[in-house]
Amino acid sequence: MTGALTRLLRVLITLLSHHRRHPLQTLFLLTGLVTGVALWSAVQVINAHARASYAEADQVLGAQASHWVRSGSGEGVSVDDYVNLRRQGWRSVFPILEQRLTTADQSVINLIATDLLALPDEQAGTATGLPAGGWMQLVTPPHEAWYPEALAQQLGLEDGDRLTLNSGKALPPARVFSREQQGLRVFMDVGAALTLLDRSHLSYLVVAELPGDAAARLRQDLAALNPDLRLVANQQRLDLTELTQSLHTQLAAMSLLSFAVGLFIVFNAVRFSLSARRHTLTTLRELGVSQRLLLGAIALETLVMSVIGTLGGLGLGYGLSQLLLPSVAATLQNLYGAVLDYTLLVQPVTVLQAWLLTSAGLVLALAWPLWRQAQRSLQDQRDEPSQWQQDERARGRLALGSLVLALLALGLYFQLTSIAMGFTVLALILFAGAGLLPWTVALILRGVQRALPDSAWRLNWACGEGLAQLGTLRTALMALLLALTANFGVDSLVDSFRTSLSDWLQQRLAADLFVQSDTLDIDALLASPGDWLVESHRRNGLTVRWQNRPTQIRGLNTDTSDTRALPLAAETDRSPAWFDGDPGVVLANEQVRYLAGIDLGETVQIPVGQQTVAFEVVGFYHDYGNPGYQFYLPYQRVAELWPNAGEQGLGLWLSDQNDALTSAEAALVAAGARPGDWTRREDVLAISLRVFDRTFAMTAAINALTFTVAGIALLASLLAIHQQRLPSYAHWRSMGVRNREWLLIAGLPLGIGLLVTWLLSIPLGTLLAGLLIYDLNVLSFGWTMPLIWRFEPARSLFWLTLLVAGFTFVISAVQARLRLPQALKHLGEDAA
Repeated sequence: MTGALTRLLRVLITLLSHHRRHPLQTLFLLTGLVTGVALWSAVQVINAHARASYAEADQVLGAQASHWVRSGSGEGVSVDDYVNLRRQGWRSVFPILEQRLTTADQSVINLIATDLLALPDEQAGTATGLPAGGWMQLVTPPHEAWYPEALAQQLGLEDGDRLTLNSGKALPPARVFSREQQGLRVFMDVGAALTLLDRSHLSYLVVAELPGDAAARLRQDLAALNPDLRLVANQQRLDLTELTQSLHTQLAAMSLLSFAVGLFIVFNAVRFSLSARRHTLTTLRELGVSQRLLLGAIALETLVMSVIGTLGGLGLGYGLSQLLLPSVAATLQNLYGAVLDYTLLVQPVTVLQAWLLTSAGLVLALAWPLWRQAQRSLQDQRDEPSQWQQDERARGRLALGSLVLALLALGLYFQLTSIAMGFTVLALILFAGAGLLPWTVALILRGVQRALPDSAWRLNWACGEGLAQLGTLRTALMALLLALTANFGVDSLVDSFRTSLSDWLQQRLAADLFVQSDTLDIDALLASPGDWLVESHRRNGLTVRWQNRPTQIRGLNTDTSDTRALPLAAETDRSPAWFDGDPGVVLANEQVRYLAGIDLGETVQIPVGQQTVAFEVVGFYHDYGNPGYQFYLPYQRVAELWPNAGEQGLGLWLSDQNDALTSAEAALVAAGARPGDWTRREDVLAISLRVFDRTFAMTAAINALTFTVAGIALLASLLAIHQQRLPSYAHWRSMGVRNREWLLIAGLPLGIGLLVTWLLSIPLGTLLAGLLIYDLNVLSFGWTMPLIWRFEPARSLFWLTLLVAGFTFVISAVQARLRLPQALKHLGEDAA
């Protein structure tokens, strides 16, 4: 047993000696592993952290929330009703005020406020870690506002600074500190927040555990206190898990693409090292090393590399996750209202998954090729065919495999019914295109050779050199193609989405002023408005549960210009009946169509109190950014069916008079509105697009990292090529080839390969964008939009590719020039 172990260790040391003699190859092999695992693990850590946060969504600021007390009209819970509940002995009830605020520089922040002393005893403010001064700093003037570190950095705030709102008021002095489940929100004492915002209503009340018949007794007390109050079971954990599943699936798919790009570096490093290791493996076999012993040594080497790659990748991935988390948290908060804290932990399952993924990649890239090499007969290894013949056969096999993948993708596309299947089709297409690339580059190089006249011998020589380089360069070009395709495809998606959203907002936000106030007397404002008002649009609504998901009911004025111009994504010939006020028809957002599976003309049963009312769906409208279902009904119909439906905002169109805005603001204040309750159209548009850009910053970051990994793969390939071709370069120099000619011969094939790669990325990227927009986007979010194709992203990627390729080529060329004298010396010694 000891002897066998000794022999195994000796063989392992012999295999590992390759890495000591070729440190550059080992560096790039580990670089591919570490960077690929890093990007994957960064997203995995964030996804796992987000899902853990959803599991805690039945808590608010660390306190259990089994139920909510909400207003049926959506106007909130009055402070008096909350105080009466506490006086009746309901100590498990505590207040929450949530408000979206706009700062003086038009940034959007979210505020959450509560009474720390009203929390259950075990979660009270005095029992949890608090900053110096504790809760007294919150409840006594000038009070405090607690900002999480990421938000404070984003706003440029330090301890003691005061943030000015667009209403002219300032939040209390800042304290950079964060409570449990605060997320990217500002935290304040509820009393101070009510006073600052001049509000008399809370957003809702949180109710801790209700044992026995406590829930029934609380419902009775609420009905007696205020019939508008509702006790609602907290289903936020289930809602968030279901609503965000598509987003996390897409993030995971992007991270796996990054891992695949990193794996191409590993393939390239291993492939280049096989020629050097072939003689080592042959010698070991000739010395009597059995295949079983050799397999054990290869397995141990793979294990060592997988551990190093996993630990390095997880370390780098954890750092990347810290950088990506603010963007992901903002996306989840803006779209779904999900709250993520900033304490990231690497879970054991993530470590295991990273190691398994790394091991699988190494088995494909390292262990399997080495084992195949070791299994060949000694005669076959000594009589190895030429490298060119191997490369040509490999290109042919890749091209044939690509056709198989493309046909498989085509077959699966016509059965596309889920997000997972959609990303499978996407992966098949991407890898089919990548596999076809080397064959295409070789075909073009040969075609150029045939077309060149005999006098263009330098160009002919360059094309031949390109065929010689292609075996080493192909994996880097394939990695670059994947990165370019992903960047161009996602850029096209984001550009199409932003354009569609902007056009949609231009129509939806047609009014000059938008008012959202719980103190405004709308009837008094509209009774005799004066010459400053041209038109107004009053909305009402509420939230119900339909198909076991939160569903918004919105009442619109069917006579206003923005409603009349409402563009429908699909409609029946009965859609005009909705605009005429027909009580039996309804408009639904596209999410109802694609996520709930409701077709035009179908009847939906919408809950009204303890019953349901049937409506015929006569049209679907675009509703970007809304993760839930929504129905439009006429304003009066909503008021008739749901008397407690609350006001959902007021749109005002102003006249062309010079003082129209001043007159409108004065009238709003006279009718009970407070400064900051209204927003101009231009500001709403700017804020909406700023939120959109912040949401997609995460996607841009992952794309940039993937492109960086592809650049590293290109650098690794060029260094490997120049190291491999040094003897040839020495022959060229001895024949009198000048530096300029050498740069042309060595660099032109790279330029042709990059040009072909970039050109192929355009149709592949367009296909990727089309699949994302027309299929995956609809399956994930229920939004439809046109694909807006522009050449600018492709042109930008072209110049970026040239910059990266030029940088890597210069580095590799300098390295080759430095080693050329040594190669010339070896050439002279061989000749002697």
